[in-house]
Amino acid sequence: MPGHPPYPPHAYPAPFNTYAILALVLGAMVFPPLGIYFAKKAKEQIAWTGERGAELATAGAVVGWIFTIFYGLMIVVWCGAAAVFLSSE
Repeated sequence: MPGHPPYPPHAYPAPFNTYAILALVLGAMVFPPLGIYFAKKAKEQIAWTGERGAELATAGAVVGWIFTIFYGLMIVVWCGAAAVFLSSE
């Protein structure tokens, strides 16, 4: 009575790249320019190691650029408002 052949080994998915996760977190919540930097580094590492997280790195870069531009515009508006307020005295 022949037995069943053994199951093939389970292929575990590649781990997520840590820099890709950091890119999204830093780009969205902490300091957007760091999110852009970590996204670039994550894409380089992912191309080299084959890890997962290319989508996270791309999202981190996009969010990082959007928030960087938004914060830059807010600083310009704030400086303009401060200049108008201080020059009216």
